[in-house]
Amino acid sequence: FNTERAVVYNTYQAYLRDAGPRIALDLERSRRRNFKFGAKLVRGAYMVQERKRAKELGYRDPIQPTLAATHASYNRAWKTILNEIKSGSGAEVMVATHNERSVRGVVDRMEQLGIERGNGGVAFGQLLGMCDHVSLSLGHAGYAVYKYVPYGPIKDVMPYLVRRAEENSGMLTSAGNEMRMRADELRRRPLFG
Repeated sequence: FNTERAVVYNTYQAYLRDAGPRIALDLERSRRRNFKFGAKLVRGAYMVQERKRAKELGYRDPIQPTLAATHASYNRAWKTILNEIKSGSGAEVMVATHNERSVRGVVDRMEQLGIERGNGGVAFGQLLGMCDHVSLSLGHAGYAVYKYVPYGPIKDVMPYLVRRAEENSGMLTSAGNEMRMRADELRRRPLFG
């Protein structure tokens, strides 16, 4: 796999303390073994389970100490991977986030590095119904954007959606902003046309 282009992606959870070193190790491994590095970069949503497991098994808490540390880890990770993409190695990344500041940072850095939109090795991903205005704007600007839809029995899907909502504590503010933008757009459009 990943000999011509990245097809198989590893998921890196920035809320884990070892995310940066794992990315660095896997980038080095991809260079040494001559395969294309593929990453899905997420902040992560299993803090409660990870901490519980660490306590039960008696090892150090693997989670970043603060939310700010998680954000910093996430930002370092995408910067590292964008630099790798710029090097021409064929690396690719899915920037999976609902954080508008991160999206703006990635877009700005892509521009600074001259990384092509759409097929330059960078894609953005969000859950359908969350940050749709960001996804739409990215798509209109020519960036690769993926929306994903969790499916399955309600008993399995709901805990996942609850974790996403907890992870994205600003979601309610963002949802309010989206509703205002939609209402503004409806008012802007003529009713009959």
